[in-house]
Amino acid sequence: MVVEAATQNVTSLTPLLTTVGFGGLVGYLIGIAIRYIVKIIAIIAGLFFAALMYLQSQGVISVNWTKLQAMSQPILSSLTNSLNSTKSGVGVGHNSSTTAIPNLIHSSLPFIPIDMGLPLVGSAGLGFILGLTRR
Repeated sequence: MVVEAATQNVTSLTPLLTTVGFGGLVGYLIGIAIRYIVKIIAIIAGLFFAALMYLQSQGVISVNWTKLQAMSQPILSSLTNSLNSTKSGVGVGHNSSTTAIPNLIHSSLPFIPIDMGLPLVGSAGLGFILGLTRR
């Protein structure tokens, strides 16, 4: 009787455990992928600016660094503002009167048979953070 009850409890938790495991694994892999992509972009940008500085020091090209900074400043400040905006949980340019926060408790995916939105998103978020901060 105890074994049957334990088997029934494990069987009823199986969808939850697979959803949490799948979400955590996918989030972790996405975090690692984004980490490597950001590193590659940073290396390419650094090599580009190093090449510009070298070519300028050799007299091959002339770079107006003041104008370059003036051109890039608005782009970087708007990017920074959009990343730092937490007003009503939405980014810059969204109407704060409408709710843009998705319903995390009830999943809108047709292949998830029960309400697994919150465990899926929570475990994927945790996996994503762990993937980004992995050493």
